[in-house]
Amino acid sequence: MHSLPRNGITPPLVTPLAASDQLDIQGFGRIAERAIAAGVTGLFVLGTTGEGPSLSRELKREVVKRCCEIASGRVPVLVGLLEASTDDAIRLAEFAAEAGASGLVWTPPFYFPISQDAVIQCAERLIPRLPLPVYLYNIPVFTKVPLEPETLARLALMPNVCGIKDSGGDLIKLARTRALLPGIPILWGPEEVLLEAMEAGADGGVNGGANLFPELYVALYEAIRGGQKKRARELQDLVGRIGREIYGAAPGGPGFIFGIKCGLEDLGVASGLPAEPLTALDGIPREQVRIAIAEIARLAANI
Repeated sequence: MHSLPRNGITPPLVTPLAASDQLDIQGFGRIAERAIAAGVTGLFVLGTTGEGPSLSRELKREVVKRCCEIASGRVPVLVGLLEASTDDAIRLAEFAAEAGASGLVWTPPFYFPISQDAVIQCAERLIPRLPLPVYLYNIPVFTKVPLEPETLARLALMPNVCGIKDSGGDLIKLARTRALLPGIPILWGPEEVLLEAMEAGADGGVNGGANLFPELYVALYEAIRGGQKKRARELQDLVGRIGREIYGAAPGGPGFIFGIKCGLEDLGVASGLPAEPLTALDGIPREQVRIAIAEIARLAANI
């Protein structure tokens, strides 16, 4: 098994679709290979960017299997457990282990709002039953259940917990989590402030834009780690344009998914079809993404 990501850039891969519930196999392969060639430290499937909760059980398993085959030990594969059902989470985790994945990324169950004590109890029942190391995934904008710093500190004591994937967007809470957990890897999601997050204690990023321009995100990470402040700021500003001009072209909802998938289509990498209930962009927003992708691709080619 490949060592688990402790830093660097681990892209949360999109799930390109050839049709409803049908994987764009060639496109998926190109996305993963581009990321590996750029020097990422891992691949993460079935997360939010991968539209994990919207995919059928069969498609989830195909994504896991194919990603493990593509990675072939070159980088670790992390599999998202974004499941409301504990039994479904266990079955998917077992399949991931058999397929060759290296780790799991667990969110608290969504839909029903639960207390922090209930989150802890749920994790203490589930995580010891999982066959692979686990990253705790904080993304309250979608789960509606935050993993507070004190909760993370409690859960990090469990033997099977190996890190945190923080998409909460709160740099103050990130700093508090780092103070409570000085040794555990924290991988940050919101890419528009990756520089600030790493200054606050994050070790790397799980950033959706790395599907589009993996070299840009690896270069940003390396500039931050290398203390190249001017270069890091310039690269961070370019990443910020991705958020404003590509993700921001689809106001409301998960604009980043629309933007990334449209961008991959414009780059000739993969299908832009989203999973239901999302529908493809069209009209003026679609044209805005097309223009932005071309310009940012030009700038990213010169990093």
